[in-house]
Amino acid sequence: MKIYKENILIREDFLIVSFFTLNYKDKADRLINSLNNFNLNYIIFEVPTIHYSKSEKGSNDINYCMPKLVLKMLKKFKIPIVFLDCDLILVKEPKLFYALKEKNIDFAIYNWLEDSENDGYLPIKLKINSEGGEVENTYYINSISVKLLNDPSKERQLFSSGGVAYFSDNSATINLLNEWLENIIKYPKAPDDQLLDYTFNYSSTARKNLKVEWIDKSYCRVFWWIFSEPIIDHPGHMSHRVNDNFFKITGKEKFKIENTIKRNSSKVSKELIIDAKNKKILKVEKGKIFIVRSFTENVYV
Repeated sequence: MKIYKENILIREDFLIVSFFTLNYKDKADRLINSLNNFNLNYIIFEVPTIHYSKSEKGSNDINYCMPKLVLKMLKKFKIPIVFLDCDLILVKEPKLFYALKEKNIDFAIYNWLEDSENDGYLPIKLKINSEGGEVENTYYINSISVKLLNDPSKERQLFSSGGVAYFSDNSATINLLNEWLENIIKYPKAPDDQLLDYTFNYSSTARKNLKVEWIDKSYCRVFWWIFSEPIIDHPGHMSHRVNDNFFKITGKEKFKIENTIKRNSSKVSKELIIDAKNKKILKVEKGKIFIVRSFTENVYV
C-alpha cells in the first residue's frame, strides 16, 4: 500500500485510516480536507485495487481488504484504529472516539438492531395547488428501515453499517479481526460488513472478552437520516451492490432471527409525509394535504 497523505501526531488516542483506488481520488481528497479541519491523526493509502468484499468492482487480492489494513495498522502503531470509508467527510470533531479510548472499548460500530429509530426518510416531490397556483415542493417519507431489534433477554447481535468502525489494540479485537479476515477469504464475494456481522453473531471465540459499544448513526450519517445531525457524513447517494444477498452467496444467515423482536414504532409512519422546511407532519387524502401535527426537532437535509 502506498501512503497518499498522512498527519502523524506525536501523541494521539487513535489513528484514522482509509484506502482508495485512483477513481476515488476526489473523494479521498475531500475526506482528507475534512480531517485536516480538526488536525486529526490519520494515514490515507492509495491502493491499486480493492477486494471484492469492499466493492463488487474489486479483485480477489486479499491484501486490500479492510481487516488486513486494520491489523497492519494496529501492529505498527499499537493504538486504536478508526477505519473510515474514503467517501465520508467529517463535519464536526469526532469526540466519541476519545471517549471510547477512555472507556477501554475494543470494538464500536453502528448497529441497526440496537437503534429503535433507524428509519430513513427519502425525498419526494409533490405538486400542490395554492392561492398562487400549482407549486412543486419536496417532502420526505419513511422509506428505509430495519424492523427488528435485539431481544433484550438474549445475546446481542450485530447488523452493521461498516463505513465507520473503531478497533482497539487489545488481543480480543485482534481475534475478532482475524476471524473476520478468515471469513472474507472463505466468502470473498460477500460484503465485508455482512461478514463482520456473521463473524460477530456466530463465533463465540470472535467476541470473547470483547468490550463493545454501538455508535450513534450521526457518526455514519446517510442523507436519509434527516433527524440526525451529521458528525461523520456520507454526502450524496449510497452505491448499491446488485448481488449482495448474503444467504445466496454464503449459504448462511448473518444473524439469528429468533434472537430478535419486531420493532413496531416509528417517529413518523409510512402513511405520513414530512414538511422539513415548515416542520409539519402531513397527510394526503383525496388529493389534498392536511396538517397532522407540528414538531420542534431539527432536520438536516
